[in-house]
Amino acid sequence: MKSYFLSVIMGVSMSTASLFSQSGGINPNMGHLFLLSDARTRSISPENFTGEKGMGAMATLKEGSAAEAARDLGRGWKVNPYIRIRPGETFILAEIEGSGMIHHVWMTPTGNYRLSILRFYWDDEETPSVEVPVGDFFASGWGFGNEPQINSLAVCVNPQNGFNCYWQMPFRKKCRITMENLDYQELILYYQIDYSLTDIPGNAACFHARFRRVNPLPLEEGYTIVDGIQGKGHYVGTYLAHGANSPGWWGEGEIKFYMDGDNAFPTICGTGEEDYFCGSYGYEMRRGKGGRDVYTSFSTPYTGFHHVEDPGLKYEQGRFGQYRWHILDPIRFEHDLKVTIQSLGWMEEGKYLPLQDDLASVAFWYQTEPHSPFPDLPSKEKLIILNTEPVDHLAKGKEVQLLEKPSLKYNHSPSTLVNGITGTTNFRDGHWIGFEGNSPETVVDLGELRNVSGIKTAFLSHPDSWIFLPKSVTFSVSADGKAYRSFGRFFHRARKGESGPAIKVFEKKRKLKNVRFVKVAAQNIGICPKWHKGAGGKAWIFIDEIIVQ
Repeated sequence: MKSYFLSVIMGVSMSTASLFSQSGGINPNMGHLFLLSDARTRSISPENFTGEKGMGAMATLKEGSAAEAARDLGRGWKVNPYIRIRPGETFILAEIEGSGMIHHVWMTPTGNYRLSILRFYWDDEETPSVEVPVGDFFASGWGFGNEPQINSLAVCVNPQNGFNCYWQMPFRKKCRITMENLDYQELILYYQIDYSLTDIPGNAACFHARFRRVNPLPLEEGYTIVDGIQGKGHYVGTYLAHGANSPGWWGEGEIKFYMDGDNAFPTICGTGEEDYFCGSYGYEMRRGKGGRDVYTSFSTPYTGFHHVEDPGLKYEQGRFGQYRWHILDPIRFEHDLKVTIQSLGWMEEGKYLPLQDDLASVAFWYQTEPHSPFPDLPSKEKLIILNTEPVDHLAKGKEVQLLEKPSLKYNHSPSTLVNGITGTTNFRDGHWIGFEGNSPETVVDLGELRNVSGIKTAFLSHPDSWIFLPKSVTFSVSADGKAYRSFGRFFHRARKGESGPAIKVFEKKRKLKNVRFVKVAAQNIGICPKWHKGAGGKAWIFIDEIIVQ
């Protein structure tokens, strides 16, 4: 009897080892971690764009993105750890020849996540199998500064925006990954893509992910998470960024999976939105201080919920993120799949209330190729999340020149100052330009002579982060860009006890004719005052939109 059980155990072990060997080491879980494989490990990053063996850390001080920081250390000392993607540019993050498997993607982007589009192409396909804004791909759809902390098997988000993806992505001939910057400002991106070069089994399906957004959802219409999937495969995950455009509970809607010829009625129908994402009873929705709704966020290996808390009352809508990974319960389909979800709340009389909310989703699935081409993404205007109302003014979209060099640690694109979007109290939201120790001086070219009735701009006060209001702000105008005349001047003195974050708007109303150039100059206090915890250190100035009326 003992020999029988020993034979069974040895047979299972040998079978497992054989399976792992045959798979080329593409399933490295804890149960297989001790088994050897012929797969070759490679990694692509700005320090090795091709992932080739022995080709990492070769950037010179002449070409490296961080050459200034490494100037005293030289080649090999973190010379090129990040890339810059200019507005309107698409950058090839990775191009891999041969067969293999992507195991892990890490990145930490700046700027507007919804305007940074991540795409994956498998083999020789012309249309992407993955096309998703970068934040939503990593289950962080509410933008810079609003990232949840996620501890799941497929996606991990670590403070502040350490984005990690562990979806396994096989390819047989080629893999190409790109990032497109749709924003008005430059995108700074640190990233690393870890993969194996190995044989891929014949029954391995390709990874897909597709984004969709509707705001507002038309009255009494269901929201389509994904449709038009054709082929054999299995659905493995949903991320939903739900913006509640009205007060009260918003999560009663049912999710429905229409598969393999389903028409009016689905094969799988859930019982409610928070039920599908494995929560219950409104995620413990309750009243908090000031009468605001409070929820209980959570993150688990397969499901999670995140409430974007709004202590500063910046947003009119409630904002929520939810993920559900079908890792142990994939939804398999033979020919086709469509996934929808309703948006429902409650009326006072105990009836369902159809909602017109802001819904943005990512569907994740594996399927055989070729796949049906995706519809076009929403326009830039329909992609972005506005924390404040857009501002239309004479300087919007005009040419801007920064006469003083801003800090490269944060957004430093001059166009940010005239993009029509004002910043929040979060200096990392991508709408502020920071100056460390020096004083900003900016010139806006209106393009032609205009009649002007007012100028205003905003500065951030956040002493806890060494950010102070300027000692003075001066507005001046010119017809030719040479001779300037004063339009207004303001003064401020930093005082002990000033707190933040807070936004200070400097505005001057005055009618002038024949104005083409507008100059805004601000004087930095230089160093933190004696009463400040950073006394003697360089003080920061953060400037926002320059509005010309």
